[in-house]
Amino acid sequence: MSHPLRAADLYHTGIVVPDVDAWKARMGEVAGYRWTETMSADLPVRLADGDRVLNLRYTYSLDAPHIELVQEITGTPWTAAERIATHHLGYFCDDVPTTSKRLEEAGFALEACALVDGAPSIFAYHLAPSGVRIEIVDRARMPDFAAYLRSKAPQ
Repeated sequence: MSHPLRAADLYHTGIVVPDVDAWKARMGEVAGYRWTETMSADLPVRLADGDRVLNLRYTYSLDAPHIELVQEITGTPWTAAERIATHHLGYFCDDVPTTSKRLEEAGFALEACALVDGAPSIFAYHLAPSGVRIEIVDRARMPDFAAYLRSKAPQ
């Protein structure tokens, strides 16, 4: 049996925080993390209550194991927990729609996904009944993750 995901494709742990820049500083102070610039993108996304355009703000640690800090957007899957905790495990995949379908078949409900021309693309979030959240990201968006990080590092 082939699996929807490969363990080797896990590339980051995501944490939703109330203030990305404050948490970049805090994690730098306590663990020495260095960060990419804070990035943002207005993306059309599909949520359980319909399609919306959201401004996603995020950063990745330059240091491994990689952490992604995501700015909270209240009322969406990107809402910070009362006590900040791991939000998701991020995996690369080669085919977002197919991998998404296979995760749904494995019991991970589709929670949110980016849309391109009205179709799921770029990334998708899937949630298990236990609360474990998986993000799948199109590998073609960042085929060389180390080079991507270097390109986003402060100059």
